[in-house]
Amino acid sequence: MSNARSRILDKLKQQIQQVDYNKLPQEHAVSYEELTPQQSLAQFTTQLKGNHAQVIQVTRETLAEHLYCELKKRNINHLLYGEQCQYTKDIEQLNSAITLEKYDFDFNQHKERLFDQVAAGITSSRCAIAQTGTIVLWPTIAEPRTLSLVPPVHFVIVDSQTLYATFSELLEKQQWHNKLPTNVVLISGPSKTADIQQTLAYGAHGPKELIVFIV
Repeated sequence: MSNARSRILDKLKQQIQQVDYNKLPQEHAVSYEELTPQQSLAQFTTQLKGNHAQVIQVTRETLAEHLYCELKKRNINHLLYGEQCQYTKDIEQLNSAITLEKYDFDFNQHKERLFDQVAAGITSSRCAIAQTGTIVLWPTIAEPRTLSLVPPVHFVIVDSQTLYATFSELLEKQQWHNKLPTNVVLISGPSKTADIQQTLAYGAHGPKELIVFIV
């Protein structure tokens, strides 16, 4: 160990020894008011809308109909989706005027087509967080994160029964410490960034639009 490094470490050790821990501020656990499922859903919706996401409440039976309407509003006639997601059969009920394409190809061999030709992608979600209006995606081979990151428009389906009040509650009840995947995507709105003058721009590093279907 160099002399300079030794001197720095010695100074740090001396400072630690001189600390009076009795003067440190007391820590207080943060508590949150318990919400009913209806209140959690309302909070989740409000937070998402505040972050410029569009939120639509649907049923399994009306999902395809609402999806078709949102695609037609944007003049989109091509949709990329996962091959074996929870809602695959519902998505495949989409009006035949929309061309459905399964994501079953290699990303590296189709980069140009993905970035230049695919206007919209749709994914399911693992769960959501009411407090922050956050959607949790759990990417798999069938539904890779590319589906939610590359297309300019991202449709995502959230099951209202998988809504947690806070992130800490989610971690505890789903026991992420035992089965965390290699990648988790947390989404609270469309992609946005700001320049030095704090002017917001959407879609610079991901989808410009986020449309959330709450089932």
